[in-house]
Amino acid sequence: MAVGISFITATPGYYEDLMSYLFGNILMIGTADLQHMAVLDAVIVILMLLFYDKFLVISFQPELAKLRGIRVRAYHTLLLVLISLTVVLLTQVVGLVMVIALLTLPAATALHFSQRLWIAMLIATSLCFLFTVSGIALSYGSELPAGATVIQVAGGTYLFAIASKWLWKKRNKIDQRH
Repeated sequence: MAVGISFITATPGYYEDLMSYLFGNILMIGTADLQHMAVLDAVIVILMLLFYDKFLVISFQPELAKLRGIRVRAYHTLLLVLISLTVVLLTQVVGLVMVIALLTLPAATALHFSQRLWIAMLIATSLCFLFTVSGIALSYGSELPAGATVIQVAGGTYLFAIASKWLWKKRNKIDQRH
């Protein structure tokens, strides 16, 4: 999809108003948007630090959480509210496609490098920052749309992680035979 966006921008008659909802414009983020994102980030980090164990158990073993007396419905609702607020806020800022890509690709990539959720969360956060900065930098010189370039960097890195893991497993199988 991100490659398609790059091609669309190169064609005459690109209708930006229609595309802004889907793809946004990461270069047009204002001070108020940054402040809203900072507040939401702080709330999410604080709640994750406070309730990490509860979120973990309700996400992967809700029956165990119920047996332990954890209010599964309340914590599940809180988690969904945090995700919803993130999607709504970021959709207004960077567009729906970029929100979905930046919520899924860094996390999926990070899970290739860690089996522990909290480590994967830290890796995913770092990757998201890296994808955004490198995508914007790459788009600057080539005059490509910044958001699409960020997504292409994220997608390329994810594909690289999959290929690397596959090659690593294949190499280990060959080494075990000899």
